[in-house]
Amino acid sequence: MRNLIGVRLERMLTANLGGTSGLEGPFTPGLRGALESVRESLQGMVAAEEGNFANTFRRPEPRMVQELARRLAGSFEDFVLVGIGGSTWGTIAIQAALCHTEWNSLSKKRGSAPRFHFLDNSDPDAMSDLLDRVDPRRALVNVVSKSGTTAETAANFMALRARFEGALGKEWNRRFVLTTDAGEGLLQRIAAEHSIDVLEIPPATGGRFSLLAAVGLFPAAMLGLDVSRLLEGAEAITVDALERPLEQNRLLNAASMSWQWFRRGASTNVLMPYSRALRFVANWYVQLWGESLGKRLDREGNVCHTGTTPLGALGAADQHSLLQLFMEGPADKLITFVRVEEFKRPRPIPEIFGEHPEIAYLGGHDMAELIKAEQESTAEALRREGRGSRTLVLPRIDEYWLGQLFQFLMLETYVNGELSNIDTFDQPGVEAGKLLTYGAMGREGYEAPEVAELEGLNFG
Repeated sequence: MRNLIGVRLERMLTANLGGTSGLEGPFTPGLRGALESVRESLQGMVAAEEGNFANTFRRPEPRMVQELARRLAGSFEDFVLVGIGGSTWGTIAIQAALCHTEWNSLSKKRGSAPRFHFLDNSDPDAMSDLLDRVDPRRALVNVVSKSGTTAETAANFMALRARFEGALGKEWNRRFVLTTDAGEGLLQRIAAEHSIDVLEIPPATGGRFSLLAAVGLFPAAMLGLDVSRLLEGAEAITVDALERPLEQNRLLNAASMSWQWFRRGASTNVLMPYSRALRFVANWYVQLWGESLGKRLDREGNVCHTGTTPLGALGAADQHSLLQLFMEGPADKLITFVRVEEFKRPRPIPEIFGEHPEIAYLGGHDMAELIKAEQESTAEALRREGRGSRTLVLPRIDEYWLGQLFQFLMLETYVNGELSNIDTFDQPGVEAGKLLTYGAMGREGYEAPEVAELEGLNFG
């Protein structure tokens, strides 16, 4: 029997919310057939020869990732990730969740694994700060870009190559690994020209869905994490979604209810983990949901302007900022709590300050007990106000459960896109800004009139 993430949906039901603010259940007559159709499509993706986010655990790329990581292990003091958006957010989330908070400063926690740094923007101060603390002779740079032409990533790559070449001469290439699409793209050509190690992303695996491909697995392996367990977690929830009857199917039940919630007019989708280690999972999710489901056209080319705004929050900290809005502002949100049952280390609250009963009551409890009570109490307070929420329950934070959480959220995003009759994997709204940037920086063929013609833009 598979170990699976807990999914609590009861606080989305009318019976528990009162009035007409909730749902009657996960299924309507029309949704049953639609969900079975989505499941068939997902089955085809898992069985496909071409790699995609749904079949990563059955692909050869993870084995290649592990082989390269084993070859390079112990050779570097610093690991530098270069990318943007889907090329970095998932990896940052994995590192923050599974590594010690003070990973870079506590060598006894790292062992032989390198320090972790990332460049995810074209920020000159960030680059300068990195160059101040990283020695090219003892660093490995992983440049991640599906196309290789993303301007921010390319600029950082060029700056690092120049610094490393200045320090190492012709040996600079041995300090780089390029992660990019299979085929003959730009980074593939650069890798061939300079004999640089390259890892491949299956072309059908979109950037924001790629963290359990080489994009996230190689950095995780270099940090000494168990990438096989990440994939086992992803496989468990995927296979369960394919095999379990609809009535007991936690993925399809959750996706059906979230889709209904948003179709009824909710405009904001909140992910709120109650664990500091999972804070960057919320950042990753914001891109995943927003870029996948915010679309102007449906599959038939009809204007639909569909999508809900994703918002990341952190419990319990954001009980002191956003909760006021959630409780008394517009009733236009679905809040997904992520609850951790077992934290890595117990931290008892000392039984002191007995003369101050306002805080003495906390003594004798554990901090894990407190944060779990805060999550449950917040969900219950929202319920009493008729505000819907749901809770994803992780037994603990480790590679298996984190891989399952990532895959659950990617699968649910995919199901919502299918039910909305849109292309979950494209991002046409992002392209105009990219093309205009190319023109602004002098790339041939991307002057404003040409970009206007390409994108149908009106420059006035």
